[in-house]
Formats: sequence, C-alpha cells, structure tokens
Amino acid sequence: MSDFLNLDPQGTAEKLAYYDILTMKTQLVSQQKQLASQQAALKSLRTSLSDFRTAMNDLNKTNNGMLQTSAKASVEGMANITTNSNAAKGNYSFFVSQLASAHQSALTNITDDDIANGSGTLSLSMNGKQLDIDMTDINSIEELAVAINGNDDNPGMTASVIRSNGEISLMLSSDETGAKNQIDVTMSGSAFVNAQETEITKAQDAEVWIGEEGKGIKVTNDSNTFTNLIQGVTLEFNQASKPGDAALRINVGTDDTVTKEKMQSFIDAYNKLATDLGTLTKSGGNRSDRGPFAGDSGIMALERQLNSIIRADFGGHQLTEFGITADREGKLKLDSDKFSKLLKSEPAALTNFFNGNDGLIKGVDKLMDGYLSSSKGELKMRQETLDRKESQLTDREALIETRYNTSYSRYLKQFSQLQKVMAQMNSTLSMFTTTK
Repeated sequence: MSDFLNLDPQGTAEKLAYYDILTMKTQLVSQQKQLASQQAALKSLRTSLSDFRTAMNDLNKTNNGMLQTSAKASVEGMANITTNSNAAKGNYSFFVSQLASAHQSALTNITDDDIANGSGTLSLSMNGKQLDIDMTDINSIEELAVAINGNDDNPGMTASVIRSNGEISLMLSSDETGAKNQIDVTMSGSAFVNAQETEITKAQDAEVWIGEEGKGIKVTNDSNTFTNLIQGVTLEFNQASKPGDAALRINVGTDDTVTKEKMQSFIDAYNKLATDLGTLTKSGGNRSDRGPFAGDSGIMALERQLNSIIRADFGGHQLTEFGITADREGKLKLDSDKFSKLLKSEPAALTNFFNGNDGLIKGVDKLMDGYLSSSKGELKMRQETLDRKESQLTDREALIETRYNTSYSRYLKQFSQLQKVMAQMNSTLSMFTTTK
C-alpha cells in the first residue's frame, strides 16, 4: 500500500507517454538524420557545380578567353598597349605626328567688381551645344565658375579661377580631347567690357601614320586611344614622334606563360569537380564508405556527360591536340611541350576550341545550366523534393508531440486519481486500525 502512496503521477505519466511514442520518435530521428545528410550532400554538389561554372565563365569573358596575348614596343613609354584574346599576331609600325589635346582658353582682364557691377551674357558653345550664363545675379568670378560647372546645360567643360600676381583669370577647359571639343566664347555686356580671351591649348585630334610618316596610311582620332588600328589591341599614345624619328615598332604575339596558366586553371577546376563528384558517388562496402549519391542515376549521368564533353570535337579540334589527356582516374593532365608547339603553330585553334560560339566552355555551361537553373534545373527539383520531405517530417514531429501530450494528460489524470483513491483507502484503513 505504501508503494502506491509514494507514486509520482507526473513522473510516471512522462515515462509511459514517452514509451507510447518511442517507436515513432526513433523512426522520426532516423529520417531527420537521413534528410540532413541529403540536404548537406545536395548543398555540397551545388557548391561544386557552381564553383566549376564560375571558373569556366572566368575563362570565357568577352575578349579575354583562354588564349592570352602580349605586345612589346620599340620605344618604352611612348604608348600604353593592352591586348585581348583576339589580338592579331604580327609586327606593326606607327608614326605619331600629333597627339590629341583638350582645348583650354583663359578669360583675362576681368575683376570681381566688373562682374558684381556689370551685366550681360557669357555664351559658351562646344560640339553643337551652347550654355548661356546671365550675369545679372553673378557677383564674383568664383560664382561665375560655379554657375558654369553646375549648370545642366554645360556641354562638357570645366571652369576654374586662376589668381596670379594680383590678377584673376577664368580658365575654361574642355573635358575631352579632340578638335570637335573646341570652346567658342562670346562675351556681351558691361561685365566683360575689358575682358580678353587668350587660347592656352589648341583643341586638336591625334594624327597617326600606319607605317612611315607621309608614306603610310594617315589615321585621325579625337583621343589618343586607338582601338581599331590593330585587331584586339588598344593603343594609348603618350608622346608624339619627332621629325626624322623612326616609326614606333610594335610586336604582337602569344603570351605562352599566361596562356599556360589559364589552361592549368581549367585543368585544376575540372579535376576538383571530378574529385568532388567521385566522393559524392563513391560506392563503398559499408555505409560509412558510401557517398551520399552512390548509385544515383542522375549524378552518374552528369559524370558521364562531363567525360563525354571533354572528349568531344570543338572547332575541328580535340583536347588531346593541346596536350591534355585523362589518366585512369579520369583526371586531366597537361603535356607542356605539346601545348607550346600548338600555340606557336596554330594559336587561334585554342580560341576556337574553348571560346568559340560552339566551343567547349559554352557546352559545359549548357550542361551546368541543366543542373543549376533556378527555374527548371535538376538541383532545384531535388531541393523541392527535400523541402517537401522536411515539411512532412515537421508535421509528423508535431503529430508525435500532440500524441505525447495527449498520453501524458491521460496518464497523469489516471495516476493522480489512483493516488487519491489510495490515500482515501489508507485513511479508512487507519480508522479501523485505531479503533481496534
């Protein structure tokens, strides 16, 4: 009888209620662990594919593909030269007869008093556009400069105040070089009664001869940067040639070292993806050795497609022609000598194979899109399936919690009532014991 009196209804109810849901809880925990493993594996796969796709896109940027070029000039500092993957190999000569310059003009013999006490209009025109400044509310040369620089109709010039030896000048400078950017100034009214305009720098175009001066082809440009003299080469001339100087010689060729680094980055990116996929699909003898996607037909298909695409023909060439082969594990490796020979004999083949409109990188990107597309990619559909499963497990967890609470309430009520009855019986029994 004393055992029933010492009964803990709350503790007993908790234990019995837990036993009621134990099987369901065990199954739920196992399913949650499995789901977490699948989610982690899918995240890892997405990261690997995304990293590989990014690496491929970095090798396929506009005018900056797998083939890397460089240029050397016969005179250092005379021109800044940049090349891209489309640069035409060869030797070129240029004679820079004239550099482009921006127009500069100074308004002198004006004072703040002239401006403050005078009136009139300052008209500034350039390249077909005109700015008119009404001098009525202008009280100083500084205010005039501010009115020019801050006006929405400013056609592309900058005004600045120059103070020297007690005299003030208003400097007008076109923002861009070229003859078309000459500033035409018209001053009217009492504010400019004594003003004079002095040209500081003439607006002129750059003049470059392709070949020798006076014998080659003359080309003009409103800036000192030429992008169409040599295919794939940008020339920014810094100095003009002097009469009698030899033409500036520029040699454009393939940069073997940097191109090889680009090729190695492709190989490294591919091999990393191959390693990641191998880990995810590994079929071990026991559960601890098996990859989360072991036996998964979709991921195995991806591996087959990748192996197939690197063995395909693009632009009339195959990867092996560039000295790239796969070992027994499917990892790529580079034969540097064979790669260097092809670069010397047929550098354009590299661009056609990797960066062409139907090149390998475009093919890889299309394959990756089938898995990574945010609208209908394979990984998106797999994620949606896992999300639904997670929602189902969350609902099941709530159901188990409800069942536990129901069982707990029932057991607590039953054992609390039992404890109460036992206490009453014990009280009655003690009465008989005392009477006796």
